Amino acid sequence: MASFHPNLHSVTSSQQSNHKKRRKLAHHASLASAPSPWTSQTEHRIYATNLLHALRRNSPSAASDVRAAADRALAATAKGRTRWSRAILANPFGRWKGRHHMKARKSRAGLMKKRTPEIRRTAPPLQKKARSLGRLIPGCRRVSFPKLLEEAGDYISALEMQVRAMTALADLLAGGPSPPAPLRLS
Repeated sequence: MASFHPNLHSVTSSQQSNHKKRRKLAHHASLASAPSPWTSQTEHRIYATNLLHALRRNSPSAASDVRAAADRALAATAKGRTRWSRAILANPFGRWKGRHHMKARKSRAGLMKKRTPEIRRTAPPLQKKARSLGRLIPGCRRVSFPKLLEEAGDYISALEMQVRAMTALADLLAGGPSPPAPLRLS
């Protein structure tokens, strides 16, 4: 009769997958707890000087020129660490939004056959929302959902910093009160 000797080196697949899940969750928790670089005072100063240099260099005449200069300065401050900053810096004309014009379908005077109505499959609501979020963030149209959320969080915090810097600059140019200390939104 064979004796029962458990093999200490064999690990079941469920134990291995649980270990991977725990490691993955710990990795995501460490990413979530990491402070955003956009809330630091040094990043705020770097962006403000980049924005000021860009505005002086280009002397924008329209609001769209100011916005393009501000976005390019923000992307330069990010130093290409994110997809959205690389998408903005990659296009020299500032047209990173990806406007697509759909061509109207013309029927050639009855040459097209009438088809039976097709059943349209609709995407789940979360997938629709993720797709529209991907359209809002430059360079994030075709990325995985976790990466999209990571990029969105970074882009939102960068835009918050941009708003704070541009508000301070507008107050300074208007001769209003001195800009307040940077707000901590986190």
